[in-house]
Amino acid sequence: MENKVKYSCAAEGAFRAGILTLIVLVIYSVITSYLPANMKVTSVFYIVITLISVLYGAIFAAKKAGEKGWLMGLLVAATYMLVLYLVKVFGGGSTAIGMREVVRTALALGIGALSGMLGINL
Repeated sequence: MENKVKYSCAAEGAFRAGILTLIVLVIYSVITSYLPANMKVTSVFYIVITLISVLYGAIFAAKKAGEKGWLMGLLVAATYMLVLYLVKVFGGGSTAIGMREVVRTALALGIGALSGMLGINL
């Protein structure tokens, strides 16, 4: 019995999650360029789109891998959050990790694991 993890499935799931995030953020940017944006709404929107993207990526990766859904979901969420952090840092943001980022990452990892389990059973 092989205990081989299909990293390519997790990478493709994280990539798809990133593409979904990009599309939704472009749409949100266009909307907020014409309408006033509230910082609280924007903050909640970023968390919601993160979780929806991880959900989509984890389900995709788990279905494609066909096994170890929770692990696929965790890998997708971890990769996705790492890429978001690196984009923030290379984009000129702070390297500090605050409570908001910790909560967002914990939620993403939890949603990723649960979504991976869901993806296996779909």
